[in-house]
Amino acid sequence: MAPRQYDFTALILLSASDQPGVEDSLRAVLEPFTLEIREVQKIALRGRLILGFLIACDPAHVLAIEEDINAFSLASGIDVAIDYSEENEK
Repeated sequence: MAPRQYDFTALILLSASDQPGVEDSLRAVLEPFTLEIREVQKIALRGRLILGFLIACDPAHVLAIEEDINAFSLASGIDVAIDYSEENEK
């Protein structure tokens, strides 16, 4: 069976000191959820890391995903922002 395609996306932006394991840690937070990671972009500049994940997911799961990401943010001290969109929006 082909994976389900979702039109609802979330852009997850992280800002932290450039340290090993940040990307892997966010992937571990997202792993329990049924979602598609569509794109990952990373900028490391002067000791800082900006990491962006574009995911597609079921809108019904957004609250649970956001709660886990916020818990990760509080525990790690990493700044996180999340922006949601319907894929067909311009």
